[in-house]
Amino acid sequence: MPHLIQLVAIKKMFKNHAVLDNLEFSVNKGDLLGLIGKSGEGKTTFLRVLIGFYKIDAGIILFEGNDITKKTQQILKHVGFCTQDNSFYPELTIEENMIYYGRLYGIKRKALKERIEELLKLVNLHEQKDKFGSDISGGMKRRLDFAIALLHNPAILILDEPTAGLDPVMTKDIWNLIEEINQQGTTVIVSSHELDNLERKCNKIAVLNKGKIVSTTISEIKRKYKEKPLMDVFELIIKEN
Repeated sequence: MPHLIQLVAIKKMFKNHAVLDNLEFSVNKGDLLGLIGKSGEGKTTFLRVLIGFYKIDAGIILFEGNDITKKTQQILKHVGFCTQDNSFYPELTIEENMIYYGRLYGIKRKALKERIEELLKLVNLHEQKDKFGSDISGGMKRRLDFAIALLHNPAILILDEPTAGLDPVMTKDIWNLIEEINQQGTTVIVSSHELDNLERKCNKIAVLNKGKIVSTTISEIKRKYKEKPLMDVFELIIKEN
């Protein structure tokens, strides 16, 4: 079975600097993958390459085994992306935001109504659907972003620092929701500095370092480093690659 997404020998330049250099990466259907790396290593650039927002300077991008290097916009149909900034309109209600984005995706009226009901229940916002985006808590805003990103039933949900600025209780709720979304069949890629949560929730880890990625499983990390937590071995992984 081909990888869901595979990047081969990817290079992305900004001026004369290679942010991604001969990068190799793959993710399989059903993975919950954590992306880690020191600040400034290009995690956001990598994610934007994944969703087709940035054109690459060299390399090949495959989706389900098909070469889409010159047609990366096609991947937008299969990916939901949540940035660190909220994507909804604060002057609209939760439900109005969902309807607006659902129409942008071209979802038919009846199907959209059913999908909105389903997603608002999943993210526990159904009872708050008439609240304006400006009046909801930080945790609710994150959950609304997730619901919007999932409207078109994407194969992959990509999250860039999804719990940034949230308190510990909200952070726990968001990670539980990420896990639930993954268990329902959506492949999830999470960029985060919360190594303890990545270790508990993810089955794979991808370490971005010097423009390249090293991917491994949590079980392999524990075997290699004799059960030490990811927090303790992160620097060792960086130095080895």
